[in-house]
Amino acid sequence: MQKYTSVLATRKFNSLLAAIVVIACWFNTAAHAAVSPIPLLVEQCLSYQFPTALSDSSLEREKQASDIQAIELERELIGFFNINDRIKYYRQFPLNYGDRELLLQCQLYLADELALFFNSAKFQSIQFALAGSDDPSVKSLAMRLNRLAKNTDAPNYKAQLHTAQAAFKQGVSSQSLSLNFLNEQCKLGSNNDDNTSTVDFNDSLASYLIKQPDETCRQQVWQAYQARASSRNETPLARILDLRQQQAKQASFTDYSHQQLHQQWLSTPKLVAQFLNSQTQAINIAPWNLGLALSQAEPVKVNTVSSKRWLQEITTELEAFAIAITPVNDKLYRVWLDGRLLGDIYITLGAKNQAKPIRKQVVGQQFGQFELILKPELKTYQQQATLVDAVAGIISQLASGQRFYLANTIGETQDTAQIDTLWLQQYLKGQLLPDLKQDSREALLQQYALQLQVFRAKVALNTYLASDSPLKFNLETAFSEAFGTSWDNIHDAPYTYSAIAFEGPVYYQSLWQKALANYIYQSTKDCQNQKLVFDYLVVNESSSKLANTLQLLLGEPITNDSLIKRTQYAFNHQDQHPRRCTLLHK
Repeated sequence: MQKYTSVLATRKFNSLLAAIVVIACWFNTAAHAAVSPIPLLVEQCLSYQFPTALSDSSLEREKQASDIQAIELERELIGFFNINDRIKYYRQFPLNYGDRELLLQCQLYLADELALFFNSAKFQSIQFALAGSDDPSVKSLAMRLNRLAKNTDAPNYKAQLHTAQAAFKQGVSSQSLSLNFLNEQCKLGSNNDDNTSTVDFNDSLASYLIKQPDETCRQQVWQAYQARASSRNETPLARILDLRQQQAKQASFTDYSHQQLHQQWLSTPKLVAQFLNSQTQAINIAPWNLGLALSQAEPVKVNTVSSKRWLQEITTELEAFAIAITPVNDKLYRVWLDGRLLGDIYITLGAKNQAKPIRKQVVGQQFGQFELILKPELKTYQQQATLVDAVAGIISQLASGQRFYLANTIGETQDTAQIDTLWLQQYLKGQLLPDLKQDSREALLQQYALQLQVFRAKVALNTYLASDSPLKFNLETAFSEAFGTSWDNIHDAPYTYSAIAFEGPVYYQSLWQKALANYIYQSTKDCQNQKLVFDYLVVNESSSKLANTLQLLLGEPITNDSLIKRTQYAFNHQDQHPRRCTLLHK
């Protein structure tokens, strides 16, 4: 594999990066420090300016102009990306009001600066230059820049949309529910002396559904809980739909679903509907019966292990890809690929396993930084699986072989951006964790979660399609096909989850990526040279398009229709698609 050396940055970039590096040294105690580093970060943020002036450097070298401009642009913008990532990192902590307001001010400033840059003569010149490049990595950068520019909304539009989204999210987040039980048998036993029939359900719905032996009562309470935000969120969602539809019409699309999906791998509502139908399976577990079913199922048994020991076992499996994770001390690990330093992982202990990006790795520009939060002891299958997922996410970003930030952090399409990470998660779990039995608690939960996502994806697609679209699902039928029962007030479905207001018709994307990653894993797991799979899918040093990568991995041209069918049967014994290792034998 080609070795890279750092590219010298401009003096402006060095001074900005130096300040950011100083902040990086404080991150481990940032949330608890007596003196907050956030004001310094915000000061750097508010002094940052996008390059908007045209440059005449290198204009005489026409053949190299696009490559040179791409590299110069990367040097100029890396400070912006680092500040933006640092803001996202700090927003995950419980902050005081002043620091939250400072970070919000910084985010708004950066968003405005980005919009000004996309409207500048400098950007227009860059677009023209990059479009003529024959370099796949430059083409990849140009495509991502163009996509960002097209998705930059006007300030007034963003203000209205974000206000409506925030109101919708607040309504869904409310857990409060009070019910009047007209049927005494639906009341759980209590020692109350009064005869009140009103019960507050704050944070106790799951407990009620498990303890209540009567299914009719469980169904009534579950449906009432789902309806808790319907009236409150009707207006915000209508406002969101109106804004999105206006946007679609201005771009000459039938509706917002068609507008959003034309940029995706599954590029039409028809393809998304076909995929969702292929993923629909009858699990015949009603949502109000899930808790009872899980309580009666046996969990997968695993040996308790310390998180540090589990991390070592994950590291051992990663050696198959020439990945090395070496400790500097108990709180700092370094990650290497074929002897090339990728970045650092800072270790902290916490209540759950979690990876938090601090700074993204960009080949030739900067090393990556992540915080890995470890639960000290891992006693369950799920706890061990979450640490595998967290480490796989870190490795997939650090190992990416792209020389431009956007190519490292934004997928070719929104609905293919995480396929490399999901494949690596599948691979590591296959090596380290036992197979799930179909009737195990974990398997039941996965099956239910999958069908709930499928149903919600159908609801989201319906919601953003034109009212007279023939592609709309019958939601009563869709619910019954998955859960084997009916939902009396199915019209409440759009008001039960926040993602419908934010992701909208691309809510299906996580389902699609998991299914595709699983198909790639199932098709290649018996191949001897797994490092080639890793190099093609994760590293992708040649900046190959996903279609070309899939053809290399799977051995034949891929169409949307055939791929949808294959994802349906990837884990099915009736799968008729042969597993091939063609190029992977090399």
